[in-house]
Amino acid sequence: MTQTSSDNLLKLKNLLIDIFVMEEEEFIDDNGPNEIEGWDSLATVSMAVAIHQEFGHHMTIEEVAEIKNIGDIIKYLRFKGVEL
Repeated sequence: MTQTSSDNLLKLKNLLIDIFVMEEEEFIDDNGPNEIEGWDSLATVSMAVAIHQEFGHHMTIEEVAEIKNIGDIIKYLRFKGVEL
């Protein structure tokens, strides 16, 4: 069974809500650590691990450093071939 783009986006949304301890309304492309209180360095590492576990893509230190907001996470996954 293949995952649809809406399934993957929902999976990502729920993953980030849990990791960053944020409200559903905060899942906005432009939101990053300045807008999401729970997005700190530990949460960033947790996010990278969860991306690997859920989507099968290991993020390098350089790739993690380029993530500035939720939109960057989505772009990264799309670049890696995940349908979102």
